[in-house]
Amino acid sequence: MDLNYFYTFKEVVRWGSYTRAGETLGYAQSSVTTQIKKLEQHYRVRLFERAGGRMRLTLSGEELYYYVDKILALAEEAEEKLSKESNLRGTLRIGTVESLAAYFITPYIKQVKEKHPELKILLEAGLCPNLTEGTLEGKFDISIILDRYREHHELTTIPIREERLVMVAAADHRLQTLDEMDLKELCEETVILTEEGCPYRVLLEQLLQKEGVQPKSVISFSSLEAIKQCVADNLGIAILPEIAVESEIRSGKVVKLPFHHEQAKLYTQIIYQRKKWLSPPLNQLIGLLKR
Repeated sequence: MDLNYFYTFKEVVRWGSYTRAGETLGYAQSSVTTQIKKLEQHYRVRLFERAGGRMRLTLSGEELYYYVDKILALAEEAEEKLSKESNLRGTLRIGTVESLAAYFITPYIKQVKEKHPELKILLEAGLCPNLTEGTLEGKFDISIILDRYREHHELTTIPIREERLVMVAAADHRLQTLDEMDLKELCEETVILTEEGCPYRVLLEQLLQKEGVQPKSVISFSSLEAIKQCVADNLGIAILPEIAVESEIRSGKVVKLPFHHEQAKLYTQIIYQRKKWLSPPLNQLIGLLKR
C-alpha cells in the first residue's frame, strides 16, 4: 500500500473535506477522491460518510485511522533516525580472525555501538578462507581479515594496513643472541603452529618448504593464548602477528628473534560483497577502520 494514500486519508479526516485535503497536499480533489476509493477497494469497506457538509469517518474508517496514525508515526520516526544516522536498530554481522578481534577492531566496534546503542553487533571469529566464503554467502555483512592481499571479482577489498609477523621464543632462548636468524635454525627447534588454513601458518610452511627446512617437531594449537604460553614456557618457537604479541614482548615474557624475511608480512583487509548496500553503521565502521 502506498503510504501517500495514508497521508491523504489522514488529511481528509483532519479537514473533513476532500477539497481542503487536496489544497493542503497540493492535489486536485479528483486525485484525493481516487486515493480514498482505492483505500476502500483495498480494505473492502466504506471509510467516510457525509454528515452536515463534512466527511465523517465510518466505524471502519475509525478503525483504520487508529492503525494509519501508528504507521505514519513509525514511518516518520524511521526517516528521522535514518537521516540523523544515529541510534539505528538492526543487526550488524562481522566476521574476523581471532588476532584482530582481540587486539585491533574492538575499539572501533565500541565507537559504532556508542553511536547506535540499540544496534545488535554479532562478531564471529574464524579462519580467513571461511570468512571469505561466509562473506560471499551473505553470512557476514563485512569481514576484517588478516591475509596476503586478496582480490575477488564479487568482493570489494580495502587494505587497511600492513601487519608484521614476528618470530618469538622464550626469554632465555639461544637464538636471541644471533645477529640474523636463518630458517635453517628451525631444524633443531620445535615450531608451534596455529590451526591449518591460518594465513601465517600457511606462509611459514611455504617458506620452510622453499628452504627445504624440516623442524625437529611441531605442536599445533587453535588458541593464540595457548601458543603464547607455550612459547613463554620454552616449548617451542612461533611466528605470530606483532600486534598479538606486543604486550608479551614488552613485559619480557617472550623475546622477538632476529628473523627478517620480506614475505613475513600480511595485510589487514576489509572485504564485503560488491553489490552490498552499506548501512550508515557499516559505513561508519569502515571509515573508522580506514582511518
